[in-house]
Amino acid sequence: MSSAQLDSLLARIVDSGLLDEPVAENGLIYGRASIDAAGAVVTVNVDPELQDEDDEDELDQDALIEAVSRILSVGESRWRAVIDEVADDIEDAVDDEPVIEQIDLRDDLEATSVVVFADAVLLSFLAPKQFPTSRILVQLDDELEVDGVEVRELDAAS
Repeated sequence: MSSAQLDSLLARIVDSGLLDEPVAENGLIYGRASIDAAGAVVTVNVDPELQDEDDEDELDQDALIEAVSRILSVGESRWRAVIDEVADDIEDAVDDEPVIEQIDLRDDLEATSVVVFADAVLLSFLAPKQFPTSRILVQLDDELEVDGVEVRELDAAS
């Protein structure tokens, strides 16, 4: 992996103002930002997937910056559609299994982090009332359409 590529991407992200206090570490760029439609400040990880590329390959910085911008500026109606689809998928999957507290999952989901790739976004949610020991991972495609939903147990590193 080329640290020059990562440093260059970091400089572009700093210049864009998309993330608060971004830093480059372990091949990723980390920062915090607000998703206004979600009413949440989240950790944003930008993963240029440099380990998959030769140093001579050109990193598509524009695609990554556009992907960060797209998720952070998502409209309220698109965000609500994502939340609805996630809640429906999970409710269908758990069916009649007991939950800790009866509350609409849509009201329980709290966005906590975003991982941005050039062609996908991975959202992480907590649902402390219904899934207190789990996090919900939602993969979105480059059009911010739900591409997958997974409920994972929280581990010590979460």
